[in-house]
Amino acid sequence: MSPEERLVAVVGCEGYERNEVMEAVRRSIDLVGGLGSFVGKGQRVLVKPNLLHGSAPEKCVTTHPEVVRAVCQLLMEHGCQVVIADSPGAGTIYTEGSLRKAYAASGWTKVAEELGVSLNYGTGYKEVAAPQGRKVKLFLIIDPALEADAIVVVSKAKTHVLTTMTGAAKNMFGVVVSIEKPAMHARFQSVADFSQMIIDLNELMRPDLQVMDAVMGMEGDGPHTGEPRKIGAILASADYTALDTVEARLMSLDPLEVGTIRAAADRGLIAPDLSDVKTVGDPLERFVVKDFKRPRTLNKEKGFGQSRLSSAALALVKAYSLKPMVDAQRCTSCGHCVRVCPKGTIAMRNGKARIDAGHCIRCFCCHEACPSKAIKLQRSLGGRALARMVERGRR
Repeated sequence: MSPEERLVAVVGCEGYERNEVMEAVRRSIDLVGGLGSFVGKGQRVLVKPNLLHGSAPEKCVTTHPEVVRAVCQLLMEHGCQVVIADSPGAGTIYTEGSLRKAYAASGWTKVAEELGVSLNYGTGYKEVAAPQGRKVKLFLIIDPALEADAIVVVSKAKTHVLTTMTGAAKNMFGVVVSIEKPAMHARFQSVADFSQMIIDLNELMRPDLQVMDAVMGMEGDGPHTGEPRKIGAILASADYTALDTVEARLMSLDPLEVGTIRAAADRGLIAPDLSDVKTVGDPLERFVVKDFKRPRTLNKEKGFGQSRLSSAALALVKAYSLKPMVDAQRCTSCGHCVRVCPKGTIAMRNGKARIDAGHCIRCFCCHEACPSKAIKLQRSLGGRALARMVERGRR
């Protein structure tokens, strides 16, 4: 890659007022080469935002509709045919009805209607070989991603209880058809392996341009149940790892703590020390949030290396680690958690979700999927006692 492909534009954007967002998105893309450097006139372009399972914009779960609108409008002005598409995660079944509901909740239906761009309601997908993949040699990819001449990823800056952070690289998981996602979690249970799979996917699909909504991010136990937190920026880049590196820095995270960034560095897709990531535009320091809340799962064993812990130490780690637990009063029996669980450890009993803790792999898919926030991340009684001991030892 050329040095320009490590550039990340950082442009201040105080809120979601339409003209301000448009100007920030336009400027950010211009700073990394201009739209014509990434897409051609007349091309069919997939705009791939972060949908998850559809949520009101103010909750900061999905890419804000004003950022989606700005990207789509610029592409239309450039003479492109635009389609917005995603395959929701979090246990959502990939049907026309679920897509319509999710698009509407996220504010994208109104964007599409006002601009005259297409929303994908088709549910087709195909097997796509990935011969260069290190973890995965075959993906099931949704049709609009395969039919596009170019892909523009429009991600959302959020923390993530499994992968520490979700951004440009992780957002591409949305082009994998929904029914395949639990299987991927079951196959790749360590953060390191899951991250390598995400890199395989990005290297297969090779998105053309990255734009990130970091005006309002999500902190804490994202990507669904965290809390909104202002960052105040729009980011753009040609390189998904470079963009995620800057996102991590805005969140005061060590970028190499993020599995996908570390995996890309290990492959030589970016400098091992990330020194080739350069920012242009507004000063990065202006937007860094020093007390950005990390996911509570961040300190759990990440699986980057081969641990040689004794069985007693492993037992302590397991006891200390957070695990999903169901709040029966909040549970609405929707079944999202049952559908998304990659190990089939969740069942509905007497109208409430029940988790078989002995077989739970702690991928936290159920926590991400639950629309009523009924699945909490908690420690066992022994784990809480151990946590108190650890906290006293720090004083």
